[in-house]
Amino acid sequence: MKNTLALFSLCFLQISAFAQGFIGEAYFSAEAKYFETTESLSFEQVLEYNRSGNFQSWEPGVKTKTNVNYWVEINLEEILPEFEKDDSLYFYPNGFEAMDIYLNSEGQVRKLESDRFLNDIFERITYQNTLYLKIPKDELIEGNKLFLRLEYKRNELDLSRQRFFFSDSDGHALFSQYIASDSFKSQLLAYFFLGIASVLMVFNLILFYNMRERLYIYYGAFLLFQLMYYSRISPLLASYFGYDNLHWFLWLSTVSQVLINLSYLLFTRHFLDFKETLPKFDRVVKGIAVLLVLFALVVGISIWINPYASLAYDLMNVQRIFMATFAFLGVAYLWRVYPNKLVYFVVAGTVVFTTGALLTMFLLNLDLMVAGSAIESTIFALGLSYKIKTITQENQKAQLESLSSKLGALRAQINPHFIFNSLSSIQYLIQSEQKTKALSYLTKFSKFVRQVLENSIDVNVTLEKEIELLKVYLDLEALRFDHAFQYHIEIPENDSLIFEEVPMMIIQPFVENAIKHGLMPSTEAEKHLYIRFKEGDNFIYCEVEDNGIGREEAKKRKKKTQHRPSRGLMLTEDRLKLSNSGSEDEQYIEFKDLPEGTLVIIKIPKQ
Repeated sequence: MKNTLALFSLCFLQISAFAQGFIGEAYFSAEAKYFETTESLSFEQVLEYNRSGNFQSWEPGVKTKTNVNYWVEINLEEILPEFEKDDSLYFYPNGFEAMDIYLNSEGQVRKLESDRFLNDIFERITYQNTLYLKIPKDELIEGNKLFLRLEYKRNELDLSRQRFFFSDSDGHALFSQYIASDSFKSQLLAYFFLGIASVLMVFNLILFYNMRERLYIYYGAFLLFQLMYYSRISPLLASYFGYDNLHWFLWLSTVSQVLINLSYLLFTRHFLDFKETLPKFDRVVKGIAVLLVLFALVVGISIWINPYASLAYDLMNVQRIFMATFAFLGVAYLWRVYPNKLVYFVVAGTVVFTTGALLTMFLLNLDLMVAGSAIESTIFALGLSYKIKTITQENQKAQLESLSSKLGALRAQINPHFIFNSLSSIQYLIQSEQKTKALSYLTKFSKFVRQVLENSIDVNVTLEKEIELLKVYLDLEALRFDHAFQYHIEIPENDSLIFEEVPMMIIQPFVENAIKHGLMPSTEAEKHLYIRFKEGDNFIYCEVEDNGIGREEAKKRKKKTQHRPSRGLMLTEDRLKLSNSGSEDEQYIEFKDLPEGTLVIIKIPKQ
């Protein structure tokens, strides 16, 4: 595998070297001489100056000035033999802002006026930022010269490094399909960021749809504005944002720089919830956000009116320095005072992004900013995932606390019911002078109360403890009714079931109902109560069976005595619903009529 990769890499390098050498032979550079003037000259005057020897080579290290006319003579005499088979040649200018091209059309001077932003007559190669113009050979001045008038309205260049290239039709066809290695790397990086940004934007839209938090809209906007700005690396990608109209694209890419900072600031504000955690700092952030909006408006209007306006570019430089300073100071402040781990993502993302922006500003290499943004996007994607996880855990904790409170409230309503019945029984035994039974009852009652209080902190108890409480309660009831019934508790041989947690005192209301309304009214000599526990996949099944009078007979007797509905059973059903996070439509209690007595099946959700 390693040998295959090495062979592939070697072949790629050889092909690239060959292609670069071949491309180098596809176009030619020509000698250029310059004449600088602040006056408006006619082309005839320029020709006279040229014949008088006033055009000179540009002195290295000297830069152009704004709003000065630079006349250029390009002598093609040496390279024209390379274009014998073609009627035209392809001209590739570079770095101009305003350019007039002078040609000889049938003995008359023909001027082609071009402005990079306002009137661009050049065409663009699809895969790279290269402009070209097809010029007929028979329209060259004096048969072998091309004259240009250049004006630099904003940039200052060293014209000694300026090159004017030409190619024939074959060279142009090849050159149009070729991407230089540096350009290829930059465009590859741009499309890599496009992939990351697209996935994250879709991800944020889905999150916004489900959670309705502006946080995700701000981060999606941050990614979109970055994509607009970085698209300038690739002409093909930039074409989707109106690259064919350079004035519009200049406005868009400049304003998008301010909007990148604005959306990033708003995203950070909501991501770290400054309003709640750092209210004073939040006011500072809102103030800067308003300032950035004003920046965007002023810069946008200025460029739209005049793409060469110095005000817009001066303001952009001020904005870059100001935001970089605020970013580093803000990161230091948040690192020191912010109380949550979320700040680590903001610190890491801001440092990487700001460093890439500053390096781009000083080294004029946009690849550094794109790389920083790609890393920053990955960091914040992780940060959003962490925040969602944190919010989910907090919500789950709040739900559990709410559930515990509700279950505790329901249980508090049940326990007084026990206490009242038990105290009534003790009172009856004392009044009937059954002191021995009263003392025994009081002993068991105190044991029962102690166990309830010991487990009162916990919403759930193990099934083993639940059965112990149930036995104490049954013993109390047996004493109360002079051992008029017998009870039997059955659990499976699988001992692990007794360690499952169940809501405390969840079975007691059904047992009480079976004794009070089923067994005690019965005239049977032997009254039996069976309590069985069985294990299911998601539930513990408890069966409470009695051989009492049955439900129909019990209903008739309740009507005669105008008995109120059992509140204990209703509360228990509510407790079962609250203890299960599954479907609310689940049936937890089932009553079955038997030939003798009643069977109740209770489904207790496993915790």
